[in-house]
Amino acid sequence: MKRFQHNRTKRVALLVMLCTLVFFDAFGQKISASPTRLNFKVSPGATGKGIITVTNNATERQEFNVDFGDFDATRAGKSKFLEKGVSERSCADWINATPALFALDPGESQRVELTMDVPQDSSAFIARWAMAYIRLSAERKSQQEGEDGLIVNLNQSYRFGVYVFQTPPTATYAKGELIDFKQKDDQLILRLRNIGETFLKCNSYAELTNLQTGETSRLKPRNFTVLPASNRDVTFVIPKDYPPGKYSVLGVLDYGNRDEVEAAEIEITIQQRSNQ
Repeated sequence: MKRFQHNRTKRVALLVMLCTLVFFDAFGQKISASPTRLNFKVSPGATGKGIITVTNNATERQEFNVDFGDFDATRAGKSKFLEKGVSERSCADWINATPALFALDPGESQRVELTMDVPQDSSAFIARWAMAYIRLSAERKSQQEGEDGLIVNLNQSYRFGVYVFQTPPTATYAKGELIDFKQKDDQLILRLRNIGETFLKCNSYAELTNLQTGETSRLKPRNFTVLPASNRDVTFVIPKDYPPGKYSVLGVLDYGNRDEVEAAEIEITIQQRSNQ
């Protein structure tokens, strides 16, 4: 693998696809909340505020409560939801919700204010994160018949989460680093690490050049966020109908730096494959 940095000759578009609405529909419960993430930039010893809007789209009155927890991310980018205070980078204890308890009639909405109180100590000088959970206060009870004919009572509760990110204004160093780039069967795997102080909003793509014909094409780009001090594997799938041959492949990581991107190059051979 050849790994290098290069100055960009043209601006690679940074596409950050952020959902602004999450829709939750389970067993007839319909609730929406917006946005799905809040970004705070609060100085040590200061306070910041953000707003979540919760709407009851069900046909009955619902009661809600707001509480907080932690999350982490796997190398594949999947969220792992954790109990409050488990993560070393948690800021869950710094957040309060007003109101934390409320009820909504069908079609009603409630603005929930999240207050981020950042302490004035060393813990406040690094980026941190948490989850804000909006839960249905009342459990929904149901019955289910087991294989042995016994009736089992089930208590079902529902929640959905809003990602909360806190970056102190002094944490400005943004840097992504490529660790490895390899082929595995019909996949190209670009491994990277966030070695900076901020949350990296990344655009990554793989560009293939046929070494016999010189023809170049690009696989579908991937857009994602990487937590500070975290690793990420970005996978590109080579289509089954891709022309066989020897290729030079350029894997590119764009994390928003105007002057440079990270890139790595490998050579691969694509065999003739069946479309079945």
